[in-house]
Amino acid sequence: DLLSFILLDVVKTRMQKQIIKPGKKTKYTGIFQAIGLIVKEEGYLALWKGITPRLMRIMPGQAITFMTYEAVSSSLTQRGYFLH
Repeated sequence: DLLSFILLDVVKTRMQKQIIKPGKKTKYTGIFQAIGLIVKEEGYLALWKGITPRLMRIMPGQAITFMTYEAVSSSLTQRGYFLH
């Protein structure tokens, strides 16, 4: 599910961007801890921050994949290699 991947992408990005200082505990220590802390501090909608840019990045690639599949499938069907 796309929304689940976006949620995990938000958590991954925050974990990667945190500054690690020797001797100090990081804000995010794991996936579930990070999800809980984000929800607690910012609410549920914060888990999907930045959904628009992510969709704008994902949608063109998916469209190209779909169009390529359809073109190849149609070509193979016309030549008798791929039957419906």
